[in-house]
Amino acid sequence: MKECIKNIGIIVLMITIISYSSYAQSRSQLEDERNRIIEQIEQTSKNLEKTASNKKATLSDLKAIENQIKNRKKLIANIQKELKEADNTITNNTIKIDSLDSDITYLDDQYRDLAQNMYIRELASNKWAYIFSASSVNDAFLRWRYSKQYEAFAAQKTDQVQSLKGKINDKTESVKEEKTYIQKLLQDEKRSYKKLEKDQKKKDEILSKLKKEESSLKSDLAKKKKQREKLNKEIEKIIYTELSKNKTEEKITVSADIKNKRLAWPAQGFISGRFGNQPHPTIKNVRINNNGIDIACKRSAPVAAVADGRVISVTSIPGYGNMVIIKHGAEYYSVYSKLAHIIVNKDDNLKAGQTLGRLADENSPELHFEFWKGKKKLDPAKWLKK
Repeated sequence: MKECIKNIGIIVLMITIISYSSYAQSRSQLEDERNRIIEQIEQTSKNLEKTASNKKATLSDLKAIENQIKNRKKLIANIQKELKEADNTITNNTIKIDSLDSDITYLDDQYRDLAQNMYIRELASNKWAYIFSASSVNDAFLRWRYSKQYEAFAAQKTDQVQSLKGKINDKTESVKEEKTYIQKLLQDEKRSYKKLEKDQKKKDEILSKLKKEESSLKSDLAKKKKQREKLNKEIEKIIYTELSKNKTEEKITVSADIKNKRLAWPAQGFISGRFGNQPHPTIKNVRINNNGIDIACKRSAPVAAVADGRVISVTSIPGYGNMVIIKHGAEYYSVYSKLAHIIVNKDDNLKAGQTLGRLADENSPELHFEFWKGKKKLDPAKWLKK
């Protein structure tokens, strides 16, 4: 029965060790994720600080603060996950301490069982008297061998007890460390909630300003709509012309990144404009159609090719700056517009990640990015690496 109990204890310990290993990996992943979110928050905060002196609110400010709020919520969710993981490891360590205590109790029981044996009691009190009182040399030898075995067994059990006590102390310290870590996380969570409240108030202020400027926004929207229509026509013309060509040499295998929908991001930033038909963020009953996505970036951010391909067009579009279109294989196309500077030329063969140019040296410049398969417009957000 005792052996069965011990075996159950060992199984519990093994499960606990595996769980702790998984927790260590999970904590590392959560901390990496938290650091990435904090980095994004800090970058957006810098951009918002630069525009704080501008009394006129802009849609870019609204998009930036909305992204900031989203990241704050992600950060809070991340902290809450870490709190849960820390609670779990405290529970696991407590279980392990209880199991180690049971092992020590088991060893103590073995000692008591030995103490009940008359020969062992005599051996423990006076070993040599016990050996020399033997009736024969053979009996004395056997008693001497028993004494050595007992001494070895006693030393082994003593070491085991000391080792178990050491493990208990280590786990007890680990529990204390986790509790300290939880206190730090709770403080971080509290600070994050306060900052989130401030960001939400700032969003309300920006929305209030934008509503007061609705007439100028509508005028600007009409202007941008015309510019967007020109952009769409130009992109369609270039892609349709390329599709009409019958180039046997371009029967190229599509890269794994395209097949697996793991395209590299064309620029570092956050998606400020989604694909498809979207409601205007401030003007009621007005919708905006977007053939791609918009990515808000830092000043002069570099723009790179999302996959291997050949440049089929370098042109300029009013309101959308410089534009580059790259063909990937026989039917995929990526479109990059609003670039301030370009360093590639038509017919250049590019590798994924190769720089095409840079965005404007201004606060929160946006890259307009589209991804096509033949004549079909695709949602780029679904094709970019998560």
